[in-house]
Amino acid sequence: MRALLVARKSLLELTREPLLLLLVVALPLAFVGITAFGYSGPLLVTHPVLVVSPDPQGAPLIEELAAQRYADGRPTFDVTQTTNIEAAETALQEQTATVLVIVSVDDATVTLKGDALYGRFYRASAILESVIGRYADRAAGRPEIIRVVAPAQATGPQSEFDAYAPGMMIFALLMIIPQTAMLVAREVRWNTLRRLRLTRLRAWDLLAGVSLAQLVVAVFQVLVVFVSALLLGFHNQGSLWLAVVVGLVVSFSAIGLGLVVACFVENDSQAVNVGSTVTMVQVFLSGSFWRLPPITVFSLAGHQIDLFDIFPATSGFMALQQVLSYGAGWSEVSFRLGLALVLSLGYLGAGVALFGRLKMRDRV
Repeated sequence: MRALLVARKSLLELTREPLLLLLVVALPLAFVGITAFGYSGPLLVTHPVLVVSPDPQGAPLIEELAAQRYADGRPTFDVTQTTNIEAAETALQEQTATVLVIVSVDDATVTLKGDALYGRFYRASAILESVIGRYADRAAGRPEIIRVVAPAQATGPQSEFDAYAPGMMIFALLMIIPQTAMLVAREVRWNTLRRLRLTRLRAWDLLAGVSLAQLVVAVFQVLVVFVSALLLGFHNQGSLWLAVVVGLVVSFSAIGLGLVVACFVENDSQAVNVGSTVTMVQVFLSGSFWRLPPITVFSLAGHQIDLFDIFPATSGFMALQQVLSYGAGWSEVSFRLGLALVLSLGYLGAGVALFGRLKMRDRV
């Protein structure tokens, strides 16, 4: 009951402070709008590809690229051969071409050039690398081990925005880090923990109450981002309630990291700035804004574990994307959801332990 009273107090503070409301609602919604505007095109497009191949021996690879098709039969690449590299690079800058492929038979290399900040280059280059890798394996007589298959449009995201919207939910959830840091650091600055000696409220009740308030915020953020995404054209494929569960799991780690940040700040401004920095680092490294190249460390239960899987947000994003963009159910996301839960509880436990050691021991 005492923790519930603290939770109510924390939620009231959120509604009364413009800065906290900005972090909770306005900033995530702004990013949803920007994403919807910037990624409104169809997900599966025919990428215009320019190929420079001075040697005729590169013709089989060019034919291989031109033969690529999506599952619905549409061509993956519109291949055009050219000898003018300068004009090709201009086309890349103007985005009239997505990728420039330079084939050098002499040293057996294939070079892909493009704008790394252009989303279509990232997707096209991933498919090209897979196709070129398979071609090279066949040419060398090596067996095919892994194949990346582009999904049919009907069974997954219908637009670029569909693929990126779940990442906006993760971004919104990770904004709990500066919120928690600000609320808890403020209580420390106001000597609330010291005054608890005169009441029946324990310091742990305070932390539990703040955590409960942030869990409520997490549910609210998932619902608000989800509804706003739908209004902006998001094609939902899965269960909203499963998405809420994933959001709650990720929020545990955000609360833990918020407690860690609160241990090392002196005022509200520092809490927001440092907490926001921690948020953005996780957002980028989790793949929520764009997918990072895999850096595999080991395999667990048949699943590839990459370096940045140490962040619960990484598995949380993958689970959210599978649920909302691909229609996955509980069984399909059980591994990622379980991994996110274990890591999140570890982050939460570490945050509580560190805060207890640095901020509570000499104040209660």
